[in-house]
Amino acid sequence: MKKSVLEKLETWAANNNWSVSHPLDDERFWDFVIEAYKNANTNIPEDDFYGAIVKYCADEDILTDYYIKYQNGITLLKRYGR
Repeated sequence: MKKSVLEKLETWAANNNWSVSHPLDDERFWDFVIEAYKNANTNIPEDDFYGAIVKYCADEDILTDYYIKYQNGITLLKRYGR
């Protein structure tokens, strides 16, 4: 994972309100997804994704939901970029 992508991921995770959704959480998450897309990090392994943010949230179900959201975001950007 490129450094700028990892930084966006960690910024989102460190500032995320894990118990209640907040609009800024979504904004920071999508900033990460867009940065990943722009830097061709469109297939980040699940273990790398989890490893970067597990110190902020250890709930595997929540992490899985966000990983799927990342994958769906990348898919959308790929389709839009055609």
